[in-house]
Amino acid sequence: MKLAWKEIKHSMSKYVLIEILLVLMIFMVVFLSGLANGLGWAISASIEKRDAEYFVISKDAEKLISISNIDTKALEQVASQTNDNVTHLNIKRSNINTLEDEAKLDITYFVIDSESFLSPEITEGEGLSNFGAEYPLVLDDSFKEQNIEIGDVLEDSVTGLALRVVGFTQDEIYGHSPVGFIGTDTFTALNQKVNSSYTEQYNAIAVQGTDIENIDIEGLEVIDKETVINNLPGYSAEQLTIKMILWVLVVISSAVLGVFFYVITIQKQKQFGVLKAIGMKMSELTRYIMSQVLILSVIGVVIGNLLAIGMASMLPGSMPFDLVISTVMIISIVFIVISLLTSLVSIRKVAKVDPIVIIGGNE
Repeated sequence: MKLAWKEIKHSMSKYVLIEILLVLMIFMVVFLSGLANGLGWAISASIEKRDAEYFVISKDAEKLISISNIDTKALEQVASQTNDNVTHLNIKRSNINTLEDEAKLDITYFVIDSESFLSPEITEGEGLSNFGAEYPLVLDDSFKEQNIEIGDVLEDSVTGLALRVVGFTQDEIYGHSPVGFIGTDTFTALNQKVNSSYTEQYNAIAVQGTDIENIDIEGLEVIDKETVINNLPGYSAEQLTIKMILWVLVVISSAVLGVFFYVITIQKQKQFGVLKAIGMKMSELTRYIMSQVLILSVIGVVIGNLLAIGMASMLPGSMPFDLVISTVMIISIVFIVISLLTSLVSIRKVAKVDPIVIIGGNE
């Protein structure tokens, strides 16, 4: 390790160029991982944050929660077949208008029992159950960017129903759309504006716990939260594409380091020949080469990660970006391991160096 570090310092200009390339590559990979996590979060956040392990949906929905339809009687049946807490959930995409400038804003309603375990954590204002407004609404705090404040009245674009903002919550997004939480009475009023004969139905029944073995209702199935998330529109395809690109970049970035070292090894054949001639063992040369690769890859990983974290802190809140430390650590470790593996090509080249031929100049 000491000899490897000495040579890096001696040929600093050459190794700095390699290091810059490595830093840029690891930065690109880590940044892409943050983008992948952010895009996934922008689709599934409001499902992931719900305190429910399982969801009961209709079998004909093909595990897509937003198109499931369940009769209200099923809630009592599910409650009788499990010892866990259960509650209903409806999801509806819509638009709302601000009364001042009549701006039309995208929103996804999450219809919940205001006193259930699906209620969001309130960061400002009051929850649905603590406010006396006729049609209360709790919004994701991204709506603040539209100058919406507590007490403002917003109008549902489809029905014209006036909703009063009573509180804000954080990081509630579904399908790239900010979420607004409303109660069952508000949802019924919205639907009756369109269809006076509307009868209440649910998209899903949420189960807070794991006691699901006895839940058996004709036409319904029980699926876990992960299955719900994986079947959200666009989630799996988007994540698979980005993560495939990410890991291809990890392999390519590591391989580039191996190529650079192979070229450097060819340029230093005489030095390796001399080292062999004076008695340095191949095991020592192997440690020397792998130490250089380890030093450069670790420095590149550290600087690249710091740049990505610094960049993440400067990104606008509207950009879907989320750096997960565990993912960054996995990427970093894999990058270092692949870099060490690619150095085996250079080691094999050194092993074939004949000191007599090299020193004699008969290359």
